[in-house]
This record gives sequence, C-alpha cells and structure tokens, in this order.
Amino acid sequence: MKQFGWKADLRNPNLEIFIHLSDIYSVVGIPVFRVPLASRAYIRTTGLRSTIAWAMASVAEIKAGMFVLDPMCGFGTILLEAAKEWPDVYYVAADVSTSQLLGASDNLKAAGLKDKIELLKVSVIELPLPSESVDVIISDIPFGKKFKLGKDIRSILQELERVLRVGGTVVLLLSEAHHRRLKDGEGRSIPLNSKGGHTDELGVAKCLIPEEKTGIAKTVSPSLESSNQECLDKMPPFGSLVPMECYKVSLGKTDAFIYKYKKSHSSGL
Repeated sequence: MKQFGWKADLRNPNLEIFIHLSDIYSVVGIPVFRVPLASRAYIRTTGLRSTIAWAMASVAEIKAGMFVLDPMCGFGTILLEAAKEWPDVYYVAADVSTSQLLGASDNLKAAGLKDKIELLKVSVIELPLPSESVDVIISDIPFGKKFKLGKDIRSILQELERVLRVGGTVVLLLSEAHHRRLKDGEGRSIPLNSKGGHTDELGVAKCLIPEEKTGIAKTVSPSLESSNQECLDKMPPFGSLVPMECYKVSLGKTDAFIYKYKKSHSSGL
C-alpha cells in the first residue's frame, strides 16, 4: 500500500484472495462464487458449517442400505448433507436437547427430508440401540463455551464403540482440547499384554491397512498425506476403535480435527 498507493475496499473488493499458511503447506485461492460454498438454501437454522458436514460424510464410506447415526445431531446439518448425497440410507439423528431437535426438524422440513431422517431425543451415553447395530456414526463432538464435555469424551466413545458393528466407521469432529485428551491416552482402553503391548495388535494392524484406495485419496497431496500420518501417529486406538484418517480443518476462529475410526473387533460391551 505504501509503495504503490493501493487501497483495499474491504466491503466491495475487485478481487478477494484467500491465503492459508501452516508449517507444512500453503494454500492460495480465489473465490469462484460470491455466495460462500457453505450457504445452503435448504438450511433454515445454521449449525455446523455445511462444507465441513459434507466433508465428514464423504469420508464415512456410506453405502445404500446402511444404518447411519448422528448421536449429537444439533440442528442436523451433518445428516442433511449426507442424505442429499446418499439418499438410500436409514438415518437417525439424536440429541438430548429439545431446542436442538426443534431446529433440526425445521431444517428437515425446509430440505424436504422429513421422511428420510428420524429424530430421536436421547443421551449419547445411553443410546437405546442394540450392540453392534450401527454401520456408520458421524458426529460433531460439542465444544466451546456453550458445551463443555470434559472427561465425558471417554463415556461418549465407549457408547459409540458399543453400538457400532465390527468393521463399521466412526467420523468425529474433535476440538483441539478433545484431540489432546485422546492423544495423551486418557481415552485408551485396549488391555495390555504381559509384554506391555496391545493384546489385539494383529487386528489393529489389519484395520490400519486400507482395503482399497478411493478416487479422493489418490488426489491428496504428499504434504497433506504427511500431515495426516503425523496426526494419526499421535493418536492411540480407543478400545476397538482404530484411527484411520485425520484432517485438520478451520472453523473460522478455531481449528478442529476430522477423525475417522474403524472398529477392528468386537468390544464385548
């Protein structure tokens, strides 16, 4: 500005450039649309950013005929995005808050998905579902000033582990605080053998080897793969839930992590 006398019109610029810098990579982009990609005409009450919700659903390996659960659905954004993309699935959105479920109901009506997603008022740590009955779980673990879970993250993961079938997928959005808590081993519940190793190391190793590469995975840059692997190396398994993929995402004022887990064996819960 000093050298060329340029002035930035922040309200109506000629060109907007987005730059994101990290220790591993830099991203420079120019918006293609005036309206943000996260804007959805069918969402009346906004909750989680729609682009993040879609990203979570896209890595969950949803297939027709599956039972997909969001046990802390809030305004239902994640399953709304999933149902738009994968309609032939049985979706259940649960939450303990009446006000959150009312907002979710309004969104379902606006999106024309009232008959596609079932709403259920229930606590995430007392799900009225049989053990190993759910194929996919996708959820935004609440965090911030309004929602403080503390050590409840352990109870939540134990219940998710119970209802998920062997080979099933869990995709969670974790705050940096949740990430640290799990990384430090507070959630670890795999028993150790006499040598100090995990009793089911073979099962864990099998689960960590992807059965097939998707088109999305093939296009991931080496720097992002490196970041993903570094993130995974720091996260221990939680019982039978083995971390498979990890992506750090921006939520605006804060960052979070999308974690994908696979259930490697029966938890016996």
